[in-house]
Amino acid sequence: MSDPQQRLEAILLDLEVGPAQLRRDPSGRSWLSAEARALLESHPECRQVLREFVDDELALAGALGGAPAPSVDPFFTARVVEALPGVRTGPTLSPRRRVMLLGCFHVVAGLLAYAVLTMVPESTARWAAQAHDVLRWGSDSGVGLLVAVAGAGVAVLIALLATRAHTPAA
Repeated sequence: MSDPQQRLEAILLDLEVGPAQLRRDPSGRSWLSAEARALLESHPECRQVLREFVDDELALAGALGGAPAPSVDPFFTARVVEALPGVRTGPTLSPRRRVMLLGCFHVVAGLLAYAVLTMVPESTARWAAQAHDVLRWGSDSGVGLLVAVAGAGVAVLIALLATRAHTPAA
């Protein structure tokens, strides 16, 4: 490349020209500096450099932003949330009944976990021995550990039933 072409490329690389302006004026009369226009008039090979620059910039703009940007609607999310159906908790389910139902399912889940663990003795033999030692310790001390755990569970359940739920019933 010759020196005028390199100088024009340096000028073009420093420019920030939008694709709309490049489409309106691909010759650069409105957006090129006086020095760049003088290079274009005095050196015909610089015109090819300008054509390549314009073509490359338009291709890049088309690849990056081919689709028009969607309009911005600040209330779109609010309208979507309002259009959603309400919470499905059931019209007759009070907070206390909901707590009781959840508590029953937790008890059932605990019983099922216990049943699964006792059905697989090879994986739970060590844990069962440790649990047996703990339960024997509770019975040796005069108060059954199982009764203490059950009492704590009942106390927690009563506390949950006596307090208001943090979410209002629908």
